[in-house]
Amino acid sequence: MKKLFAGFVCVLLVMSLAACGAQSAGTAADDGGYKYKNEMMSTDVAAGEALFDSAMREEVKPMAQAAASQSVYQNSGVKLIRRANLQVQTVEFDKSVAALEQLVLSLNGYYENAELYSGGYYNQGSHRSGYYVVRIPAESYDSFMSQIDGIGYLSRRTESTQDVGQEYFDAESRLTTQRTKQERLQQLLKQARNMEDIIALENALADVEYQIEQYTSQLRRYDSLVGYATIDVNIQEMQRITDDPGQQAGLLQRMKTGIISSAGDVVDGVQNFLVWVSYNLIGLVILAVVAVGGVFAGRKYVKVRRAKRAAKAAAEEKEQ
Repeated sequence: MKKLFAGFVCVLLVMSLAACGAQSAGTAADDGGYKYKNEMMSTDVAAGEALFDSAMREEVKPMAQAAASQSVYQNSGVKLIRRANLQVQTVEFDKSVAALEQLVLSLNGYYENAELYSGGYYNQGSHRSGYYVVRIPAESYDSFMSQIDGIGYLSRRTESTQDVGQEYFDAESRLTTQRTKQERLQQLLKQARNMEDIIALENALADVEYQIEQYTSQLRRYDSLVGYATIDVNIQEMQRITDDPGQQAGLLQRMKTGIISSAGDVVDGVQNFLVWVSYNLIGLVILAVVAVGGVFAGRKYVKVRRAKRAAKAAAEEKEQ
């Protein structure tokens, strides 16, 4: 008897949970959708959602199977955004800029942004620099990175990869859902006869069209970022480039590099000073004239003071 009673209680619990689940599902469907007076319209919407859910399940199966059978590096469904930041030093700025432009064109890329700094009125002695945002097809990314050394001395290289597959496929799924809703709402709008239903359907269509535009714009942006890698290239003009032999090099080699670098710094300092003098020559001449005039005026003043003191002393001695 106890076993029969326990089995009867289990059956009652299962039936109660099923009834609660059905009631909750019905309540959620009522709260999340539009309430129309026309029962035929509600039936069509439910049928459309059921067909859409079935189609989505059939579409997701091949994607899941492909993801399970292929490596992440070979799966074409992976959406990767590749970025890089390059710092390039050069003693031939014009040639480096031309080489970068030629490399970008050869790989069917383009400049998204380009800035050139060539000094100014208050920075006549400063070196030139260029900042470029390069967009390269994703399949040509490795080729670009392997040829960047031809532009100049690569002093810094930073790379990053971002997987946006989840966001991409989520937006794509939501877009498909919104388009399905749009088609169903358009069909319901053709069948509607009540003005209240027509207004409600038109408002719903407007919201769906807005969502479609948002998801479409998001997917286009992802396609652009995934299809073309973004590479920031900063080219700096240098007066001299000295390769660091590294800590593994011998003592004599490191000392030789240090002496050469020190001598170069002295030469650069003298040259920069001469350049500064040439840009400020007139001001320095005026300053020198003023300084010489001040020296002569000071000497004359000292002589006058001494003469007055001598005359005063002579007058005092004569009175005594």
